[in-house]
Amino acid sequence: MKLRDKVVIVTGASAGIGEAVALAFGREGAKVVLVSRRKEKLEAIASRLEDAFVIEADLNDPSTVVRMIDETVERYSRLDILINNAACIIVAPSEEVQTEDLLKAFHTNLVAPVVAAQCAMKYFRKQSKGHIINIGSPGFMMGIPFYSPYVCSKAALSAWTRTIQAEWAGTGIHISEYFPGYIKTGSRPESRMGEVHQDFLISEKQNFLTRVFVRPKTAESVANDIITLALKPRLLMHSGAGVKIGTFISNFPSFRLSIARQMADTARMKMKK
Repeated sequence: MKLRDKVVIVTGASAGIGEAVALAFGREGAKVVLVSRRKEKLEAIASRLEDAFVIEADLNDPSTVVRMIDETVERYSRLDILINNAACIIVAPSEEVQTEDLLKAFHTNLVAPVVAAQCAMKYFRKQSKGHIINIGSPGFMMGIPFYSPYVCSKAALSAWTRTIQAEWAGTGIHISEYFPGYIKTGSRPESRMGEVHQDFLISEKQNFLTRVFVRPKTAESVANDIITLALKPRLLMHSGAGVKIGTFISNFPSFRLSIARQMADTARMKMKK
């Protein structure tokens, strides 16, 4: 198998997409480095893998990001794939977003992947190869209501990803961006609007285009995509046709606003119940 014995770091590996991705690489025979703040959960996942290394880390602290990369190379003498998956999602009306919300989202969703990529690059250059996969979000193109800290920070991550794609082209180091769309994982975001479920922007009463854009997929389907991306790197990969259609429609302001407004109206109606 082409991924056997590859050393793969997965951030945010304790649940959702990260857990599914870690298990998928484990099935391929990779050496998987599991990173998150939830050590007990990571150890439970690691017990299901052939060769795994657990790193408890708070990615809000750049020094722990540096340690994550260095400890991985110290243990395995190399690094092949870095998957920046960990994310901070904060739900709030835009007029109520706090400075600390923005800082927290940007530290996790942008600063941590930037520092990780810079540290990984040192080792990738020595190897003359490596692969960074940044889990982005097409939501910033649509303007997902009530998710402004998340979508703003993911917009910045896309800008960073595309910049290093240009700067590091021809080095043998692949930089990939993955747009997952809406993934049903059961996890709940931090919220300033009371308790919210993942689907609080979704309703069967929405028009066809809106329902196509937010049609949920599973973490396991995303994991399969990431395996495909690792085997055959590309610049950008979407989780499905619906996401690709949504990103295309986002280029047309009236359509974009129509879809996003329906999401906002749906959220307001659900919050009233």
